[in-house]
Parts: sequence; structure tokens; C-alpha cells
Amino acid sequence: MYFMILRPQQKQRKQQQQMLSTLDVGDDVILESGIYGTVSDLDGATVFIMIADGVEIKVAKSNVARLISYDDDSELS
Repeated sequence: MYFMILRPQQKQRKQQQQMLSTLDVGDDVILESGIYGTVSDLDGATVFIMIADGVEIKVAKSNVARLISYDDDSELS
């Protein structure tokens, strides 16, 4: 049961934490709410996301769901 339920969840959590730790200004991201934007500033557990010209929102770092890579037109998990 451990390998079917708990182990995959731990692996996903570890990957998410690794992605959040490598987050940097200029990265394109998708938030948990589905909003696309670019990281404009980092402040500890807070991230400022530019979602349009002159429009910036402040969200918790944990709300970043994925980084977007335009190199091969796919999203990184």
C-alpha cells in the first residue's frame, strides 16, 4: 500500500519543492488558479507575477503550479 499511495505523493511533493526553490525572476509560470504570468520579483514566500503590461499580482510562492518552457512547447511539471 505504501508504494501505491504514499510514495508517489512524496515524490510529487519533492519535485514541487525543487521547482519552487529554483524559481527566479523572468521565469514564466502557471499558478494553481490557472493564471499565466512572468515572475517579476521574489520576496521570501511571496512572488510577484506580471500578468499583463503594468499589471502585477502578489501571490504565495506555494501557489505556483508549474514553470513554462517555450523551448519545446511543453510545460514542465
